[in-house]
Amino acid sequence: MSFQLSILKILDGQTDGCASLEVIRQHLAVFYTSGQEWTGRMNRLAERAPDLDIFRQKLVVREPGMWNITAEGRSFLAILEGRGAANEDIALAEPSSVGLTTGASAPPGS
Repeated sequence: MSFQLSILKILDGQTDGCASLEVIRQHLAVFYTSGQEWTGRMNRLAERAPDLDIFRQKLVVREPGMWNITAEGRSFLAILEGRGAANEDIALAEPSSVGLTTGASAPPGS
């Protein structure tokens, strides 16, 4: 899951929230060869969102040649990093909050 969080962080760091797969690969290569700080940080965040699936949860959408972070993806990342609401529990008991699930199916109509 830390890999998916890295993708979210890369896209969130782009001015328009989108990047080509090549740009994402370049950033990942730099992050994961720069020492243990990045890996450790992503692993700690991943512990707070164990069921993360950035595509299924619509936090990132893929378009031809580009990947885009959604508004839900930005909100999820802000909450996860504690930038949003005051340190909400990211065990994510509320699947409807920014499209997140805890492994159970979302209720019909959500």
